[in-house]
Amino acid sequence: MVNLENKVVARYRDGKILKGLTHDFSPMKEIFHLTTADEKKELVEINLSQLKAIFFVKTLEGNKDYKGPTEAEILENLKKVSGLKLKITFFDGEIMYGSTQGYQPERKGFFVFPSDREVNNCERAYIIKDSTVDVKPWR
Repeated sequence: MVNLENKVVARYRDGKILKGLTHDFSPMKEIFHLTTADEKKELVEINLSQLKAIFFVKTLEGNKDYKGPTEAEILENLKKVSGLKLKITFFDGEIMYGSTQGYQPERKGFFVFPSDREVNNCERAYIIKDSTVDVKPWR
């Protein structure tokens, strides 16, 4: 049996952030579990409806001093990747650009590959559709 361990950063709709490991995330389930990365190593049950997004990362250490690329640089990066390019606007005003292989508006969420993968070494993110106000194709 394969034991898959994903390093994730769970961003809640209320701004709370949890970092840790998950073995049972599935976009088909409403709940998954996260073992926190802090010294307590608590097992936390997370309901997708409380989240804004889940970021799958290479490491759990963030870089507070990182300043992302300009919008022009982001759009230039998007030209180099395959898939449907999206501009995602969240309920709190945050905007994210990325590409996806399968966006279907009627689904509860979707995977996206952020255009700026240097942000916490983000490999991909699962966006909760109810946390967005607009998702549209980008040039």
